[in-house]
Amino acid sequence: MKKLILIVLIASFIVSIGIMALAEVKFGDWNKWDEQLPAAENESWYWAVSDNEPRVWNLKGFGDEGTDIVLLFSDLYFYGDKKGKTKASVIFYSSDMDVKKWDIPNAALALVVFPPIKKIMTIRAYKMEDDKVFKFFEQWEILSKDQEIVVSQNAKFRKIFKEWLKKQMSPERTVPEDMVEAMLPELVIWEKKFFRITDSMKFNEK
Repeated sequence: MKKLILIVLIASFIVSIGIMALAEVKFGDWNKWDEQLPAAENESWYWAVSDNEPRVWNLKGFGDEGTDIVLLFSDLYFYGDKKGKTKASVIFYSSDMDVKKWDIPNAALALVVFPPIKKIMTIRAYKMEDDKVFKFFEQWEILSKDQEIVVSQNAKFRKIFKEWLKKQMSPERTVPEDMVEAMLPELVIWEKKFFRITDSMKFNEK
């Protein structure tokens, strides 16, 4: 009986260490990745694209009475150091608005991939809440491999992303699975050290 109690205590201690390790995750000048995304005003946010604007997806005929739906996908980096030698790649999903005025609080969902550790990359998913804060809700890992699928079939994010798409569409329309697959990102690696997550189809007609 004493041995059983000892084993339980040791297991509890190990679990508590794991929880503490998760809570203390730090990348760059932010240490609350397990709670929420850094604020838009954080100086470590940088665009990952040269035009500093979201990419536009135009879903023709998917809106009410056959109108088009415009979605914005924004590719950013969060620098882990001032020179940007280490970066986390982030993609934000937003509904229609002026691309020139887009900012992080305008988005609805976000995915973050952190630099690899022993060829494994951590993905974290966030959802915008009513208080205009991106709250963390899911984490998983992928291989650090070019064109690796970022969002697995059983990820909660996939369901939430599909629900978000549905809310943008006419009630009479359904969300095609091939559309979801095209929009969800893949991992792109070049020169063996630079990486970014982005949807496989770069963008459609504007």
